[in-house]
Amino acid sequence: MNDPGSAENRLMSRWQLLDTGPRSGDWNMAFDRVLLEAVADGEAPGLRFYSWSKPTLSFGRMQRAPQDLLRRCAEFGVMAVRRPTGGKAILHHHEVTFSIVAPSAGLGSIIESYRVFARAIAAGLRTLGVESTLCEPREARRRGDLLCFAAPAQCDLEIGGKKLLGSAQARHGRALLQQNLLPLILSNELKQRLFGTGAAEEEARIATDLTTALGYEPAFDQVRDAIAAGFESELGATFEMRDRTAYESIMAERLKGGFAL
Repeated sequence: MNDPGSAENRLMSRWQLLDTGPRSGDWNMAFDRVLLEAVADGEAPGLRFYSWSKPTLSFGRMQRAPQDLLRRCAEFGVMAVRRPTGGKAILHHHEVTFSIVAPSAGLGSIIESYRVFARAIAAGLRTLGVESTLCEPREARRRGDLLCFAAPAQCDLEIGGKKLLGSAQARHGRALLQQNLLPLILSNELKQRLFGTGAAEEEARIATDLTTALGYEPAFDQVRDAIAAGFESELGATFEMRDRTAYESIMAERLKGGFAL
């Protein structure tokens, strides 16, 4: 019998499901912030899926953004933004990005909450035929690493020792925001232009993507529906799909300037 006080049972409720499509990086970050504040004020938890209107490099909330790297972003048409969550830099391109906004009560530490959500995400991937497990890092993370996918963390998911899922989290009031990405295709050529051949090769050595895992490139909607199904089966979430509201869109437009670099 499930423990009635467990995190999973606290999350068994009506969830919102949003798919806001491809948008600019600064708007995407601002919209996640709007959702976080809404859940902190008592709104229902939610899953939001989105993509990027152009390649975007996002930096963690506290991460330094080197000026020479920002110049290369401008040179190669890559937008640079700062996430409201922590972690290392991520190049967003061919991927499925999704955010979890939920009450933080009962979920414990950041690592404990990562693991709750990782089980749900893994269950969703399983419906696609992908067996993933929590990362068990085998080497110390170097302080100089800029790229998130260049260093597995204990809250990430992996396949055959290669990192597949990247996640970063922030807490605000009584709520948390966890931003996640599943690469459809790792953009190694663009990473080489931005970070150099060595950094791109290192990431390719220890990371993988869904196309490699499945042998074909899955559709965005297929991955979205699988992840939502994992939350339903593991956490008892009941989803109601909705569009973004006019208020949310207006607030994202107002806030997006605070996330652009």
